[in-house]
Amino acid sequence: MKTYFATLIFWLISLTSPAQGSLVVRHLRGAGIPADQLTNQLTRVVDSAGVAGLSVLVLDHGRVVYEQYFGTKDRSTGQPLDRETVSYAASLTKPLAAYLFLRLVDQGVLALDTPVCRYLKQPIGAYEKWQDLAQDPAFARITARMLLSHSSGLPILRGFYGEKLATIAPPGSRFFYSNEGYNLLGVVMAEKTGLDLQTLAQREVFGPLAMARTSLVWQPQFAANRAVGHDFAGKGLGAQQRSSPRAAGSMVTTPTDYAAFLRQVLAGKGLSRKAYREYLRPQVAVTSQRGWGPRRDSLARQPHPQALAWALGWSVFTSKYGPAFSHGGHADGWQNLALSYPRKKLALLLLSNSDNFEGVAAQVLRRCLGDADAPLEWAGYFDNRPR
Repeated sequence: MKTYFATLIFWLISLTSPAQGSLVVRHLRGAGIPADQLTNQLTRVVDSAGVAGLSVLVLDHGRVVYEQYFGTKDRSTGQPLDRETVSYAASLTKPLAAYLFLRLVDQGVLALDTPVCRYLKQPIGAYEKWQDLAQDPAFARITARMLLSHSSGLPILRGFYGEKLATIAPPGSRFFYSNEGYNLLGVVMAEKTGLDLQTLAQREVFGPLAMARTSLVWQPQFAANRAVGHDFAGKGLGAQQRSSPRAAGSMVTTPTDYAAFLRQVLAGKGLSRKAYREYLRPQVAVTSQRGWGPRRDSLARQPHPQALAWALGWSVFTSKYGPAFSHGGHADGWQNLALSYPRKKLALLLLSNSDNFEGVAAQVLRRCLGDADAPLEWAGYFDNRPR
């Protein structure tokens, strides 16, 4: 644990050092690849796999040193992706929602270990979407720390374990990836502050970081340049245009906007030292065979070989290159990944509007970083099926 935080502190200090030249993209092993050669290789990967579109940003010492866009934002029109194209972030929303919550902790508005029911203006049974939890005694023990680390016992989605929403494990006992938990956290933030989640995120994150083309709800001005999701056959599935904000995954963003947030995280800015420590500290070990899908409830026979765990918003794991953290964003037609190796001062952001991306994600990682040492199997990248 001490090594993990020592690595993070060392990296933050080194953020002021000069970045590598933009003509060579440095790899985890220390060598690099010429940017034009990397572009050629990625073009072949995208084309051969039938990936509709892929945005690739490599960050070195917190700076974007490689930025390229492959394919189209909509195959029916053939218009190419660009840095202003708005895409659906899916669960890449969660690390940002966690960051937002921790800013409220720093402001003294919320706390990590207070039962979240105490922050609601009414008993949980008064909220139509959450009224089932009034019949679940375990709800009273759920804290924000549990919701942020997916250890609250709430399921990934309501309806997967019966007709009513209820905990499927004692709060704090084990990891269960939960969209329901993050959405509940969004309700808590809105109730306590008196602001809807979009307004709160705009005030605390989007505005300060100049993320002008990012929102938790659809904005009409995005329509002129937005991506469309595509299934395995290349069929367009339309754009995500959510009308209500959800902390689990309603966000739309651009590659450069999300990179601005990622740089903020990598630099340790916007949070107190204490909050930042909690943000990236392993909170609960991951013991499931998969994060979602049919094997999400099956326990692995052995601990994860990369000591996979969940912090407050990010997954954290060990690699050949030191401790690392990441998060994916998956929905039908949309496949995204943010990945960082602090000891090597390298990070990668991938946004794709194609289900075909996951099948070649490891190839993309190897070409961009020189390796694919990340828990892709646990995240289902090799299962080759939509979720």
